[in-house]
Amino acid sequence: MPPASLSGIKDAGKEAYARLPYRVIALLVPLLVFLLPLALIAATLPWNSFLTLTGLMVAYMLPPAGKETVIPVGIVLGIPWITMALAIALIDIATGLFMVLNFDLVYRLPWLGPFFVRLTDSTRDFLNDHRWLKGMWFFAVVLMVMVPVFGSGGVRGSLAGKLLGLGNPLTFAAVVAGALIGCFGIALGSDAILVYLCANGSLPDNVLELACGT
Repeated sequence: MPPASLSGIKDAGKEAYARLPYRVIALLVPLLVFLLPLALIAATLPWNSFLTLTGLMVAYMLPPAGKETVIPVGIVLGIPWITMALAIALIDIATGLFMVLNFDLVYRLPWLGPFFVRLTDSTRDFLNDHRWLKGMWFFAVVLMVMVPVFGSGGVRGSLAGKLLGLGNPLTFAAVVAGALIGCFGIALGSDAILVYLCANGSLPDNVLELACGT
């Protein structure tokens, strides 16, 4: 029997993909985007540090903690600044992707539906109060995810993208850009400040030993 042609294999793959329920893909992809990098982080960190990191990630998902709080705390507790930035950015990216792919579903979720309705209303009010953001479109979403004072996070950034009329690819790209710029900017700045304080012995003794290893 002759081998199948490359185009035949591609066509078969497209047909198989088309038969998959959209909702299954829309729910699984964000989960995989979150879990696979998290597994890699777990493999590179000591177990105690990983437990600390996961605790900070949970704290980030529960208001009022934000990236401007949990990232510096994680760095002081000994988590490398790159790892800390990636972990928090990962939350924004995964939640943003979930919102983009499941926007029609989130308002029907038990208990969470009313929360998303209120968040949508507050995001709409925020955009109405800051009309200059509407003229920036893509960069408005980047700013809202990147800068904590603008209500950062993948969920709100995705809502802003929808309210501004951006398509799914542009909204998700803006969330990714905002998450990476914001998290790495805060982490790099926090690490530089910590190095300076450690070098000058400006921290209390108990904090100095924990944060600087001295």
